[in-house]
Amino acid sequence: MPDRQENGRRRFKVAIIGAGRIGTALALLLREKPEFDVLMADPTEPGRRRVKQLGLPLADADPSHPARLDQLLTGADAVVAALPSSATPMVAAAARRHGTHYLDLGDDGTALEAIRREAEVASSCFVAQCGISPGLVSGLVLDLASRCGNEPDIAVRIGGLPQQPSGRLGYGLIWDIDATLREYTRPSVALIDGHKTELAPMSRCSPLRLGSCDYEAFVSSAIPDTLCERLAGKVASLVSYTIRYPGHADSIAFLLDELKLRERLYLLRNLFLNGLPEIADDRLLISIVATSGHDGSEIAEHFLREIEPVEIGGVVVGAMRRTAASHVAAVLDLLRCGSIGKSGLLAQEDIPFALLRENRFLAWFFEASATALQQSLSEPLS
Repeated sequence: MPDRQENGRRRFKVAIIGAGRIGTALALLLREKPEFDVLMADPTEPGRRRVKQLGLPLADADPSHPARLDQLLTGADAVVAALPSSATPMVAAAARRHGTHYLDLGDDGTALEAIRREAEVASSCFVAQCGISPGLVSGLVLDLASRCGNEPDIAVRIGGLPQQPSGRLGYGLIWDIDATLREYTRPSVALIDGHKTELAPMSRCSPLRLGSCDYEAFVSSAIPDTLCERLAGKVASLVSYTIRYPGHADSIAFLLDELKLRERLYLLRNLFLNGLPEIADDRLLISIVATSGHDGSEIAEHFLREIEPVEIGGVVVGAMRRTAASHVAAVLDLLRCGSIGKSGLLAQEDIPFALLRENRFLAWFFEASATALQQSLSEPLS
């Protein structure tokens, strides 16, 4: 990675490993800013081809080859593992060896434990689980909870959707399919009565109305352990839900249970990859609502956003990719400025929310003119 100068100052060098949806979006964002130098690597031929088509700098590196990783990280200030969770510990180990700041977009607890062990002996800052959820949502929830009293119930509802329902599932290839299947099949960590617990995936399915559109929401994914620890005893409940078009949950239940694909997820994965349409013009819905009162009917605070695709550097970037990449870019910017960066593992909840809200990469997300859904949910939140 060349040692370039910008106005007499050395550029902040970022290696991005993984040229998928978020990795390439992040590179496009950073390329627009003169303070950053970006170099991408991907172990797959489709990924390398994608990097070349976008005109991004490409290095020959593979997470499974430590020597090549070491060569890539020589002189790098930060590395972003935009890879499947199973590959992130290898990148974390290389970051520890080189004293390089480490970021990832993982959601897998097993990988996080391995990264935590690397962070314990690292001289650099390790920021795991960046992106939307986990990631940006932690700051949003903490900010909302700080403005509420009387131990509110907080429901986090997030969904990446096609502009219009597509097929019987009303869905398409928008996000990492493995992460989606984990959401549908693994228990969801939550706070109930102020205590950490687990909820069945795809439970509590209920209709949802945002603006003039009908959806459904069901339990999925998980609240990060660090967020649970921070809010335990301070909120009555904290539950994470996924938003989909009506009928999606019932169709998934048919596939998982009646067709018994729960025991053959590899088959369901292949069916999705081969049968679902690729969605480039997705929309991201974020609804975080705190309610109070015995029946949960009084909305105390809420954060509602609808995000659309945008053009970055002449390339159209989808809503979920844009939002996740903007969060990673903001964290990198804070590391560059020295606003954060203490050695060891830095939990998302420990990144000052005001710094994220004011950062240039996330300003669009928080500005008052951002597209907001002004109408409240039509169903009680439970």
